[in-house]
Amino acid sequence: MTATTEEQTARWEWIRAQTPVMQRFTYVNCGFSGPISRAVAEAMDRRLALEVNDGPVTRNVQDDKMATMTRLRELGAQMLGADVDEIAITGNTTEGVNIAVNGVDLQPGDRVVTTSIEHGGGMIPAYWARERRGADLAIVPISHDDGPGAIIEKFDQALGDQAAMVIVSEISYSTGQLLPMRQVIEMAHARGATVVIDGAQTAGHLPLDLHALGVDAYAVPSHKWLCGPDGLGLLYVRKDRIADIAPVKVSGRLAAEWDFEGGFTPKTDDVLKYEVSTMSTPAAAGMVVAIEQYLGHGPQAVWDRARDLTRYAEQRFDRIPGVEVRSSRGEDTRTGLFLFAAEGLDATELAPWMWDAGQVVCRSVKEAGAVRLSLNVYNNEADVDRAADLVERALKEGITPPANGPGGAGRPEEG
Repeated sequence: MTATTEEQTARWEWIRAQTPVMQRFTYVNCGFSGPISRAVAEAMDRRLALEVNDGPVTRNVQDDKMATMTRLRELGAQMLGADVDEIAITGNTTEGVNIAVNGVDLQPGDRVVTTSIEHGGGMIPAYWARERRGADLAIVPISHDDGPGAIIEKFDQALGDQAAMVIVSEISYSTGQLLPMRQVIEMAHARGATVVIDGAQTAGHLPLDLHALGVDAYAVPSHKWLCGPDGLGLLYVRKDRIADIAPVKVSGRLAAEWDFEGGFTPKTDDVLKYEVSTMSTPAAAGMVVAIEQYLGHGPQAVWDRARDLTRYAEQRFDRIPGVEVRSSRGEDTRTGLFLFAAEGLDATELAPWMWDAGQVVCRSVKEAGAVRLSLNVYNNEADVDRAADLVERALKEGITPPANGPGGAGRPEEG
């Protein structure tokens, strides 16, 4: 049953009330790291208390650990539109990207294609494939105002005949742009290329169906739009690609059987081969609740609300003389990431000043010369107005840059 507008509004008001930071600050920075709700924190506290009181390896604690990890994989598969046996638990998006990229047997001269709007978690693995494997690197130049047609055409040219891999973000952290991934994947696969997607800005933001998308590997984090804890992520590898994408770190989870006399048989077709060893169960318990909350909101409703807030931000900031919107405004490319530049003000100074002057938690994106607001469902129009009011003040009065501020001076986001 589809929720009514009143029910959905009540849902957004509820999650705002359940997110303590929103009672104190104007937090518009989940694209860097999302604020956790009380329910997520309580789940982590409960699990930690269990370990403290019963010890880490007593039977009931170990049973709870197994159940938590199983539940995380199940919910991850549901959120991603995948099967449970295609999901590995990782430390973050960048780790997942590295597993997939470095697990493919690239040869000298193989073309690796990426874009000019990538996070370092995707860009550096692409450069490393060039340095370590002798790959031919092609970088697709993309502007924030490019539409799907222009993007597809640029990818078509860059892929050429030698494309072996595409490393790309489905939503760019630096332009707020949704890329036409289905068409890009189809073109890449037609050349025999593997497609690895950096989903740092998608999980908890964009409804996902990875089976329908047809992608080979897709990595997502816990700590951004999902508003889960740091230190966890998920890696999807399509079932028919697991055997030929090798793990880059190995442990007993790779072994079907082994002994101390030279006997060893690997489990090449098991997605758990990408998991190495101990992971934080308190963090996993928190991520479970974060995904449950997101699925409870309704992925399409979250996506619609985030983009509605971006539309509101476009209209509000358009009314400020000297401000230029630098995020994508197309209906096919707009997301919950909103970027703007203010004439005469350095974005790497303006973002921390907004914290210092008005306790608005945002960040700058140095490459775009812009300040970025990440607008999630616990946000509302008043948060946008607060940020806009501060920018109007900064343009009128000038700013004295503080020494530091949350997400301020263009510090790199963690994957």
